[in-house]
Amino acid sequence: MGIIKFFAKGFKTANNKWKMVVYLWLINFIFSILIVTPIYFLFQKDFSRSLMGEQISRGFDLIWFGDLIYKYKDFYAPILGWILIPGISFLMLFIFLNGEIIGRIAAEEERVNLANFFSDCGKYYFIFFRVFLISLIGYFVVFGIIFRLISSLFELWTRNASTEWPLILAANIKFLIMILLFSIVRMFFDYVRVRLVVDESKKSIRATILNFFFLGKIFFKAWFLYLLVAIITIILGIVYLVVSQLLPKIEVLMFVVFILQQLYVLSKMWTRILFFSTEYHFFKSYGSLPYCVDKTKLIV
Repeated sequence: MGIIKFFAKGFKTANNKWKMVVYLWLINFIFSILIVTPIYFLFQKDFSRSLMGEQISRGFDLIWFGDLIYKYKDFYAPILGWILIPGISFLMLFIFLNGEIIGRIAAEEERVNLANFFSDCGKYYFIFFRVFLISLIGYFVVFGIIFRLISSLFELWTRNASTEWPLILAANIKFLIMILLFSIVRMFFDYVRVRLVVDESKKSIRATILNFFFLGKIFFKAWFLYLLVAIITIILGIVYLVVSQLLPKIEVLMFVVFILQQLYVLSKMWTRILFFSTEYHFFKSYGSLPYCVDKTKLIV
């Protein structure tokens, strides 16, 4: 089956599971409200009748951001804690929701409802948390070792450069390589999660090792499919940025900006489901082929 056909099947599955988009958006919205509300009241108290408040409402600017840092210089520890705790909580929530997405995709004939939504979240949480810990090792190997070696090669190339053009070119190529490496690592562990759900397994280390065999022969097919969905994600992001920049920053249109932001969040939820949907159908088609390894011969 061609890449486009896998994409079409994933697209259809993502649309059929539209309730997941709503549930994911609602959870994200509630979580965001809990995080943003204290900051809103703080800003309302300190800046509602000030020039800085007007500047903040117009968008990010280094001048008011510097003034903000100076104003709250004695509160670095509480602010840092306020950033770290929600950040870690969101990461745990992200792992929690991944189980729901793949679990509902794998239940192809079942309708999505709140009961099975949260059931899958709990069922796969600890399994996916172990995958997350393993993925940290993967990211360290790729970016802490491989990418550093690649960067050192570019440094040798640009060390004696007589103009700035080799430096600019090297920086852009390194950035592109970093993005591509990130996509490979993320795709790899996406397939580990999909395998665990499809095989109904709890052995995350075993699934990780098997994934090397699975992707070994069909890596570029899987990667091109992943990049196809990634391109759609990027296009949606660009459309959002362009439209948001075109809208005037006036109070009358604040509600329109809010609706636009929420539509973008919904699109991100949908593309996340699309990623897993295409990967699920790809794995179902290729995962049982002989060259992907006989699963009974590898016990971890």
